[in-house]
Amino acid sequence: MKFCYYISLFSLLFIVHISTGQVNDGQSDTQEMSEAGDFQNSGSAIGKNGFQFETFQTGINSKYADYGIGFYREKFLSYSARKIGALGKKDPITNEPFTKLYCSEISYEYDLNRPNLFSHILNKNDNLGTLSFSKDGLRVFFTKSTADNSQVFQLYSADMNPDREGEFINIESLPFNNEQYSFENPHLSRDGKTLFFAANTPEAIGGFDIFQVAIQDDGSYGKVERVEGAVNTVLDEKFPHTSLDEKYLYFSSKGHNAIGGFDVFRSRKAQLGYVATRNLGNTINTEMDEIAYIPATETVGYITSNRDGGRGSYDIYKLTEFIVDQTAEGVVYDLETGIPLENATVVLVDAEGTEVATTNTTSNGNYRFAIDSFLDYTLLAYKEGFENNSASLSTNTNLVAVFENDISLKATPAEIIETSEKSYLKIDNIQFDFNSASIKPVSTITLNTVYQTLLTHPEIKVAINAHTDQKGSPSYNQKLSEKRAASAMTYLLDKGIAPERLIAKGYGESQPLYDCEACSDAQNEANRRIEFVIITETN
Repeated sequence: MKFCYYISLFSLLFIVHISTGQVNDGQSDTQEMSEAGDFQNSGSAIGKNGFQFETFQTGINSKYADYGIGFYREKFLSYSARKIGALGKKDPITNEPFTKLYCSEISYEYDLNRPNLFSHILNKNDNLGTLSFSKDGLRVFFTKSTADNSQVFQLYSADMNPDREGEFINIESLPFNNEQYSFENPHLSRDGKTLFFAANTPEAIGGFDIFQVAIQDDGSYGKVERVEGAVNTVLDEKFPHTSLDEKYLYFSSKGHNAIGGFDVFRSRKAQLGYVATRNLGNTINTEMDEIAYIPATETVGYITSNRDGGRGSYDIYKLTEFIVDQTAEGVVYDLETGIPLENATVVLVDAEGTEVATTNTTSNGNYRFAIDSFLDYTLLAYKEGFENNSASLSTNTNLVAVFENDISLKATPAEIIETSEKSYLKIDNIQFDFNSASIKPVSTITLNTVYQTLLTHPEIKVAINAHTDQKGSPSYNQKLSEKRAASAMTYLLDKGIAPERLIAKGYGESQPLYDCEACSDAQNEANRRIEFVIITETN
């Protein structure tokens, strides 16, 4: 017998039991293996939630039960009840041979080739459930049935023997096991810091819930916690598996809006749990069981199902997802001037109020998000010196689409700052063209905040004090600063501010913030400024 990878894992007999499905004896041995590309259902039949999959038989399936597990060093792991030799015990529950652990090479099209045994033929009658390897393959988490009940599982861990590759040692029962309850379907996150599993402990909302436990740097375990958010229901949830980028949690559930039996669902990771749970739709889920969704790439994955038309009671299927590219984009701009606002913050929030993504606008005021179809969002925009604003967005299509939402922000009055030396208006620096007294359009937004403050406080008067950097001659800079102060004053006069409330004065280069012989660009920019100082009886 050829071995895909020699591992003396444990002296146990591998058996997987799903509580539905019987042996399909209607196929001959020559029909055990499928060829790559057997088409199962059309991707043109799109569910109403935007997911679109094509489903294919894989070359791994036999006339017996086959279950997908995951990956080990770029090979696909599975359990199978396929017959080896003329003799062999049968599982009294499924009436099929005891399952054994196999691995398969993965073709360039992600089909699965005929499997080879992954371990010795083991001889103990313990049930071993699904398992999960660490990314480096040096640690494994698995479930084994208790001595008194073949359908109650406990969680174990083991390490690869550093002196003998392929042999696992340090087999340990996890400290939170309890033989009164079943702990199943372990899945280790890619960073090795979180172990997910299903359990029917009293903390579960329903029968089985998805739980998680943190793995500390010293190998100890944190507190076992039910996965919070919109994952668990009063029915069963099993087979957790994170996406490759760990932004999503895939799982199988009989609850939510399941089509039938176990369906595959996806929830997005958020700050307080997993939210926005979505059925992956009727191009993947059927009225039978779909379990153990295993992503291979962003668009390719595998499931196990006992759907009609399979070769055995449970078969492994390859899935190809058609990604529907949808984006939300637009411009954040100043309400009064229509000028785009750079570095405004835009937050994408889902219908549950959870922050999905955050970005800052470009120099042209643009923002852009990748979004999912058939979901409702809110866009929140804010920037210092402006009132917050929002826009609603519904992605009610499964077509490639761009949803455009421009968001206006209203400038707030400039803040009055009081110090022991002076009182002044806090503003962004007013920008001028080089060697020019012409105010750049973007700075009219700043002058509008000054205007709003003067309207709100009709009792105050301000001195418009203009300063330059130290480039050029002192006399030239003096004249330039006077012209710039006059330009700012003219803008406010044209807006209706009374002339007796304004005094314009240029200081040239006489009062630099940075007094330096070889100033940097940033220092020169800081020196070029206009200050709005509140006039009091003492000044």
